[in-house]
Amino acid sequence: MIRRTQIIILTMILPIFAFSQEAKPGADLSEVRKNKNHIDIDVKNIFNGLGNATILYKRSFNIGNLVDVNSIKLVRFSARYNGQITFTEDPTRDPNDTTQVAFHPSDVLDIQVGIGYEKQKMKGRFVHYYGVDLTLNYLKNDDDFSNGTIGGITINSTRTTDRLIEVMRTGLNPFFGVKFYFTPRISLGIETGLSILYFRQSLTEIGFEDVLVNGQFEEVFVEDEPVKSSGIQTRFNNLKFLTVGYTF
Repeated sequence: MIRRTQIIILTMILPIFAFSQEAKPGADLSEVRKNKNHIDIDVKNIFNGLGNATILYKRSFNIGNLVDVNSIKLVRFSARYNGQITFTEDPTRDPNDTTQVAFHPSDVLDIQVGIGYEKQKMKGRFVHYYGVDLTLNYLKNDDDFSNGTIGGITINSTRTTDRLIEVMRTGLNPFFGVKFYFTPRISLGIETGLSILYFRQSLTEIGFEDVLVNGQFEEVFVEDEPVKSSGIQTRFNNLKFLTVGYTF
């Protein structure tokens, strides 16, 4: 795993180094300002094995005829997708048992989109920036879990084998970040911030229940009524993004 991570890092750094040999080292605000489009890719999850990443597209703009020579204003759009589609049936389900309810497939859908405002100030090769995003996140996750067996059917200690979670979140994400420009086009940055979100959640479980059938109790699957909740979620995003950026 360590060797794989080293190869990924080298693959990312070598093109940047090669490009910087051909281009003028560093950058200043006037050079960066010439490029109105900015693309940043969050790469931190590549190193911890998650794989999914957030892509940010930023477009610089100016209001009125006066130009602030010390800063750049940008509108930014972000998107993240993480999905899994499972074609096989749930392994804990006995297809010959007609008393079982239908199991949810082991699917995952995690989508987040956002729009925000960002202001950058530059000194030498370094940029510090701040702003706020409005985000919308939808998560649907089927959670099959078990650690025991009854009558050849695998279950867990809580007598629950299938759980479906649906969560919708929306709110504000104030942020602060720092970028280092290797050239007027290529940069590396880190970003942190806060999340202040409103959420609505639905939790549905399928478990076992003893039912009297022909004078005998039998274990059957029962789908519970969804448990719904809502509230406010706040958290500090210590390392929100680790980005490789390109402007054009």
